[in-house]
Amino acid sequence: MILFLIISTALVFANLTLSGGGDFYVQWVASRGFVFDKIDPYSGEVPARVQQLVYDGPAKAGDEPFILDTPFHILLLYFPISLLSDPQLARAIFTLFLELALFALAILSLYLTDWESPRFFSVLFVLFAIFNFYSFQAIYEASPVLLLGFLYAAILFALRNEMDELAGVLIAVSFYYWEVGGPFLFLVALRTYDEKRNRVFAGFFMLSLILFILSFLAYPNWIIPFLRAAFNNLRVDFGFNVHSIFVHFWPSQGGTIAWIFIAALVVILGFEWTSARSGEDRRFYWAACLSLAAAPLLGFRTEMEHLSVLIIPLALIFSIVYERWRKFGSILTILLVLVVFILPWTIYLVMLDNFGIIAKDILFLFNPVCTIIGLYWIRWWAIRPPRVWSDLANR
Repeated sequence: MILFLIISTALVFANLTLSGGGDFYVQWVASRGFVFDKIDPYSGEVPARVQQLVYDGPAKAGDEPFILDTPFHILLLYFPISLLSDPQLARAIFTLFLELALFALAILSLYLTDWESPRFFSVLFVLFAIFNFYSFQAIYEASPVLLLGFLYAAILFALRNEMDELAGVLIAVSFYYWEVGGPFLFLVALRTYDEKRNRVFAGFFMLSLILFILSFLAYPNWIIPFLRAAFNNLRVDFGFNVHSIFVHFWPSQGGTIAWIFIAALVVILGFEWTSARSGEDRRFYWAACLSLAAAPLLGFRTEMEHLSVLIIPLALIFSIVYERWRKFGSILTILLVLVVFILPWTIYLVMLDNFGIIAKDILFLFNPVCTIIGLYWIRWWAIRPPRVWSDLANR
């Protein structure tokens, strides 16, 4: 316990040296402004204050505008941290929670695979999860997506262990950032409905109802301003989406190619969801991983740090590679981990200055595309029944 407190204190002091943090500040400024200054959290005053904190002035072309699009009943969960008046201290403490959530996400992702990995590989994966480029971006921006990643893994854990009310509660508090978890949560809803696990829906609606009642008591008319802010945020030309990336690659036909790509991906997801909603647990788990990997490529605007949730499917890929090719699986797994770790950092540190926006697009596409390829590479062994003796003999 003393060691944990020492490490936590050291991390808080380290976090005080970080810049960025806009993803947190937009929640902190909105909640603190509502509580202490009585301002509408969806008004233009919130982005203006956040931009002053992050950019020391108004946002310029290409900067993120930091428009709040968090539902007010979820924003209530940020009210305790808004009691801290020092924005840097609040950011440092919140980042500590993100770092702890990232560590828990790595451990839980490994646990979900049922992989009895050597301790060396467990340590290697945790280090990879913590220090990979996308996790670094999430920590730098103090993005709640790391908490959401942990919640997604916890939902899978709760469903597997028939802790249905807990799964419903976790879904309720993760019911935002739809561009990250929308397809995943949709599949979970299909699965629980098909299995008639009503306690999941009971847990979800009970907590959601409590939060909605509290939100309407605190701010009765928040729905319309929230929808307006969410629509304005969709119109902002910031972040990444398949349309803009493909137009950068193919200026004349990129838009058409993007629509074809998205349509094909939707068809693939539909097919996999149909099989997974009533299939075995391993098929559902694999499809859930695919849903997380496919979400950034469905055309909605998203950001680089959101890709940190792909730790969940990467754990599955590494575990199947190691288990299936036992004779040289350890070497292959290490190589895969190194490639997925080194290449994004190489693109960021070496190519970004020379290739600009194209390098950023490649950096964004790398993680979800490689993850989807990896998931289909190991699909047969991931979703099939436990291996029979003949399989084991061929190792």
